[in-house]
Amino acid sequence: MWNEKKKSESKLSFKLVKKLVIIYCSFFLISNTFGQEIKRFGLDSGYGFIISHSQALKPLSQSNPIGVSLHYQRMNLSQKSWNACNCFHYLGLQLSYHNFQNPEVLGYAVSITGTFEPILWQKKSRTFSMVTGLGPSFLSKVYDEANNPDNIFFSTPISFLLFLSPKLEYTLKDNLGLHLAFAYNHISNGGQSQPNKGMNYPMLGLGLSHFFIKSPFPVYGKESISQDWTFYLETGLSTREGEEGRAPNFSVALALKKPLSNINGIGAGIEINKDYSLEVEKNRWEALMPAPFISHHFLFGKFDFNQRMAWYTNKPDNYHDFRFYQRYVLSYLLTRHLTLGVGLKAHGHVAEHMDLRFGWSF
Repeated sequence: MWNEKKKSESKLSFKLVKKLVIIYCSFFLISNTFGQEIKRFGLDSGYGFIISHSQALKPLSQSNPIGVSLHYQRMNLSQKSWNACNCFHYLGLQLSYHNFQNPEVLGYAVSITGTFEPILWQKKSRTFSMVTGLGPSFLSKVYDEANNPDNIFFSTPISFLLFLSPKLEYTLKDNLGLHLAFAYNHISNGGQSQPNKGMNYPMLGLGLSHFFIKSPFPVYGKESISQDWTFYLETGLSTREGEEGRAPNFSVALALKKPLSNINGIGAGIEINKDYSLEVEKNRWEALMPAPFISHHFLFGKFDFNQRMAWYTNKPDNYHDFRFYQRYVLSYLLTRHLTLGVGLKAHGHVAEHMDLRFGWSF
């Protein structure tokens, strides 16, 4: 019975990996048809370690993940594309394989991520950029109460990979580049199922890029950015697993932000969290959690990646030992006032959940 189950899981894993490879290759071949849109194709390797962010995870964090990834990217050199970011930037799709080198408990992850890579600095043959990526990840080994109780990193075979990676690239030839990158990777299911400690694993990587089309960058002037304080209202929506199944979780934030330069800003505000999945003793008001916060903003034209540090003024007694939490939000300005984005809430190194976020600036 156990062998049949293992064979079934292996077949399912192989079929899913095969589909992901076919999707990736199809995307590449279709894009190749339109030569004017293709820019470069990359191959990367990586080696890292697992961060042990709780005592229970120390025995599981002794292995060193290794990985390989294929990366297709294109850059639009138009004025319109420049204005969206106030910089030249790549958009791409990455297929990655990360082996955690603990096959019986942790297995491996196969992920497809959409990527955004703004160019932060360039001089002659050297380029410094920052790659961010988000997408679904298939995990070969997850928590199982009977068969894999030690893996408290992951509890669902489909989770999400989020990474941030500064990258230094050196052009060897007109169509070939060598790059060194440091990636901070995080995989979790966004709080959709427990246990969900989530895995944080930095990796140092070396890779090659082949340029199919490489044109000189045109010169555009940067749009002037107002350095006035901006007031905005933002709400986040998601669901979390509770004692009685999935329950709504939402937050409302009132905040101010002020750009300090073309790419940096600061802010502050208050966020009110309401989580219906939490147990309460008397009434639901116990699960109302106001939290003032301060924030830093990376500003790239219409993109805003902000990191918030918040402090609970009130929370249920059985809800985390931490008084502080972080929220990471990536948003895009759809219209003059409306923003759409995604957020990740975490307590220290432990991710709690992801949500969809809408904002309105005044």
